[in-house]
Amino acid sequence: MYNCGGYSGTANYISAGGGGYSSGYSASSCSNSYGGSSYGGKAEYSMPETPNFSAETFLAEDRPTTPMISELGDIKEIIEQTFEKITGQEFPEEDIKITICNEEQFHQMQTANGVVGFSYNRYGKGTSEIYAVQDQMDKLLLTIGHELGHVLGPTLLNRQDEEAKAHAFSLAWMETIRDNNIGGLEPNITPNPARNGLHDVAFDFVKYLLKTGASSFDVFKTLSHGLTSIIAEAH
Repeated sequence: MYNCGGYSGTANYISAGGGGYSSGYSASSCSNSYGGSSYGGKAEYSMPETPNFSAETFLAEDRPTTPMISELGDIKEIIEQTFEKITGQEFPEEDIKITICNEEQFHQMQTANGVVGFSYNRYGKGTSEIYAVQDQMDKLLLTIGHELGHVLGPTLLNRQDEEAKAHAFSLAWMETIRDNNIGGLEPNITPNPARNGLHDVAFDFVKYLLKTGASSFDVFKTLSHGLTSIIAEAH
């Protein structure tokens, strides 16, 4: 299992771009799987619906057009390269399964409007699963990076802390892609969170923690371990 500090969680959480939805499904309805075995199930724990994560808000308006990606194999190397540069470890294929679906397949599992990715967090309990709808390469990679931030550690009970955790990792993900021009995406990325009362608050909290001199990935690990909280800082 991927280890971000030896903290194993027990919650089985469904994240849908920042929101939780409890529903049964068949993982075999999509074909492009990466790591782990395919199986279905219901979440044991879910959180109330929250605003959706939007990769579009983290991308430059005048960015170069990137190809539509419908097969995981087309971006598998980018995912592995980015993950290894951030963590110094190989992508944990046994612990995380990523699946890309076409729109019909995706919406059979996730019917909420505006959702382009969601995840089942089984950190410490089994194989976590990430599902994303086919999309342009830059948007899809940012969606996957955000969902990785949810499943690379135990789910936090406070929604804003959970989103801050995901944003910290996705910021490290975006910075790594941009700074190393992975996939030629350097001109496409410009972090700018959606102002929706959740993602912006979480992102501002991450930026506040970054002022200590910690890296985005260090902030992610601190949040994952429950060593700081938006609630605690507010008081």
